[in-house]
Amino acid sequence: MTLHIDTDWGKIPPYAIMIMLSFAAGIGTMFFLNIRSGVKKHMAGYLSLLAPFMSIFFGLLLTYITTFGKGMGLSSIGGLFGMFAAVVTIALIGRDRREFRTMLTSCTLVVPLMYSISKIGCLCAGCCRGIAYHGPFCIEYTGRHTGNICVFPVQLTETILFFVIFAVGLILYLKGNKNTELFVIIASVLGKGGLDFLRASHTDKIITLNQVLCIVIAAVGIAEYKYFKKLRVEN
Repeated sequence: MTLHIDTDWGKIPPYAIMIMLSFAAGIGTMFFLNIRSGVKKHMAGYLSLLAPFMSIFFGLLLTYITTFGKGMGLSSIGGLFGMFAAVVTIALIGRDRREFRTMLTSCTLVVPLMYSISKIGCLCAGCCRGIAYHGPFCIEYTGRHTGNICVFPVQLTETILFFVIFAVGLILYLKGNKNTELFVIIASVLGKGGLDFLRASHTDKIITLNQVLCIVIAAVGIAEYKYFKKLRVEN
């Protein structure tokens, strides 16, 4: 079975549409979770307004830095940094440790959902595509943006995997599982870092910048988990 995608789009590129949908779904879900968990409505609203702008800014900034000013585009990991930077900014304004913890949790939960939807845009655009592959479920691209190629469906795999991570994380969260954040972080890092081996950009490389950043994110996430776990024990 082969999935054919023509990258000669019309006036509205599908990538932009899916990025907007990912923000709508992620920010909307985050706002609902924050309100449900007792965050003041105006603080949850401020975060919802700030998060998209900081996510896009950091996404563009990381791409600009890593390409030494030669490339433009949204980096998913840069966008992740922007989301959490928005949480920290709002927390510094509100100065409420409980609300900070709640917003941090809701942000962690929705990031896989946002990434899942955004990868549909990458799939349609042919960016971040997989290695050359002619087996079952390969993606056959045609059009001026990619040429005629057959590749591994890494973006589609990411869409499915990260939606599952989000769904499982949400179920754990609603059940009150205290290890929800750790599960989402570790599962996301393993998924992102592991699937990077099947991306065309990984060819002839031992490890990519994305995989290095995944290791950093895992380390920070584990440290944050242990810190808040210690606070819960002390209180």
